Amino acid sequence: MARIRTIKPDFPQSESMGKVSRESRLCFILLFTVADDSGRLRGNSRMLASLLFPYDDDANKLIDGWLSELVGQNCIVRYLAEGSEYIQIVKWLKHQKIDKPSASKIPAFDEHSRIVGESSRSVVVGMDRIGEEGRSIEDFKNTVEFATQTQPVEEKKDVPVVKTKTASSEVEEVFKHWQTVMNHPKAILSEKTTKLITARLKDGFTIGLLREAIDGCSKTPHNMGVNDRNTRYDSLELILRDGENVNRFIANNAKPPMHSNKLSAAGNQTAINAMRWLEGGGNDFDQPQNLTEKEVFESKE
Repeated sequence: MARIRTIKPDFPQSESMGKVSRESRLCFILLFTVADDSGRLRGNSRMLASLLFPYDDDANKLIDGWLSELVGQNCIVRYLAEGSEYIQIVKWLKHQKIDKPSASKIPAFDEHSRIVGESSRSVVVGMDRIGEEGRSIEDFKNTVEFATQTQPVEEKKDVPVVKTKTASSEVEEVFKHWQTVMNHPKAILSEKTTKLITARLKDGFTIGLLREAIDGCSKTPHNMGVNDRNTRYDSLELILRDGENVNRFIANNAKPPMHSNKLSAAGNQTAINAMRWLEGGGNDFDQPQNLTEKEVFESKE
C-alpha cells in the first residue's frame, strides 16, 4: 500500500546521493512511498519496477542496477527471509517522522540475511569487516542494518546454508494453495498449469507473492461470480496468465475492490425514491412505499 512520505530539503546535497546516478536517486525516493512504517518493503525487483515505474518499459531490466548502487552507498539493505526478498531502508527514522506507526508485517533484517546483487548473490558483511575502509564498531552499533559489500557467495562455516525447494515442490505448493482458497479439491495439476506456475517463478515472483495473488483473486467480487453472467473466473490460468495479472491480484489482496452491487443497489434505490417523489408531488416522500425496479419501469409506461 502506497503512503505519503516527506523529502528533506538537504536530500539533494547528501554525499551518498551524489555518488549514485539520477535514476537511483529517484528510485530511492520512490521506495519511501511503498515502505511500511519500519522502512521495510518487498524487494522483488520485477514487482518494484511495475509499481514504481509503470510507464517505463526498460525499468524491469535496469532497476536491479539502481538498487545495487543504493546498496553500495549503504542507503538500503536487500535480504532474504522466509523465502522472499525484502528491502530495509537504512536509518529510516532519520528520513521520516512517523506518527502512530503501524507494526511491520515484514520480517526484520539481521546480519546473517543474504542479499541479492545485480549479477551475483552477496552475503551481509558482519563483524569480521570492522576496521576495513575506516569503519568502526560504532558504525555497526548505530544502525540495525550492517553495512553491505557486494561479493560472490563463498561457503562459510558460520553462515547456515538454506536448502532451496525443488521446482516441483514449489509448483505443488502454489497449486495446493489455489485448491484450498478456491475450493477446488478435485482439480488436477496439468502440464499446462505446471508450466504456467514455473514461468511466473522464473519471472521472479516468489511462492509467497503467487499465494498473495491467489488470495487477491478470491477477494475480487467480479472473479468470484458477482458479474452479469454469475460466473466465477478463478482459474490459475487467469490469475497467473502474465506478470501484470499477478501484480493486479496482489494489489487486490492488499486492498480488495468494492462490491459493485453495493453501488448498484444504492443507485437503484435513489432512482426509485426520485420516481416516487415526481409522481406523488413529494407528499409521501417521508414514507417510502418500497417500490421495486419493475414497478418503476411500469410507471414510466
